[in-house]
Amino acid sequence: MNPKTIIASAVLLSATPAFAGSTLPSLTETQPVTTTDSGWRVSTAMYIWATDLSGDMTVHGQNVPVDLGFNQLIHHMDYAFMGIVEVGKGRWSLITDLFYAKLSTENSTNLANVESELQQFIGNFALAYRWVDTATTRFDTYAGARVNWMRTDVNITSNAGGTWSGSGDQAWVDPIIGVRFNHNLSEKFFFRALADIGGFGVSSDLTWQAMASVGYRVNENSSVALGYRALGTDYSHNDLTYDVISHGLLLGYEYKF
Repeated sequence: MNPKTIIASAVLLSATPAFAGSTLPSLTETQPVTTTDSGWRVSTAMYIWATDLSGDMTVHGQNVPVDLGFNQLIHHMDYAFMGIVEVGKGRWSLITDLFYAKLSTENSTNLANVESELQQFIGNFALAYRWVDTATTRFDTYAGARVNWMRTDVNITSNAGGTWSGSGDQAWVDPIIGVRFNHNLSEKFFFRALADIGGFGVSSDLTWQAMASVGYRVNENSSVALGYRALGTDYSHNDLTYDVISHGLLLGYEYKF
């Protein structure tokens, strides 16, 4: 078996946060709403990220340049979910941003048939504080952690009749700090931006993301937004190196309870 076949499949999964951070997790600010007289706010969001990937990945000394488009990734997707829940009171908010994806690939050569199942989870957990809160503008800072987990299962059947199966997984946690900004352009339209940075050598050497979008309020409880997002991760541990940037259009739907 050519190990680059497995690595290339793993790269496809690594790209999938695109439907997320980073890697990509998002910490995108949802529209707050007071749900009780006590002042608590609850909001949710779901997103699709049409991402392209560029960078490098190395496993067991085998290097594969990463250059994948969204049209290549979508053909291997079995399942993907990205959702955000934000709960706040006063100037404080707790953000939970979860992503899970599962991909399947199958490659045949003159020597063997290779089937791969790839899974990835990314969770962003952060506490935000609002420094500016006016009728038209909000500005927050946040700090927390980005949790990453990847797993690959491979089955190889040679044309001579032999079989081989293997699996592997990797998990790491990065601290992150960031800022986010929301400004109402009119009664219906708004502009948002966020940026964060992390890693600092704790797990990844560097992880970062940046996003800007324009949104439209459909009604009092729901809105849609279209923007652009980029997320980069530079992680290495033992014989694994993952240095990839994901970037592309972002489409989101938000609902306030």
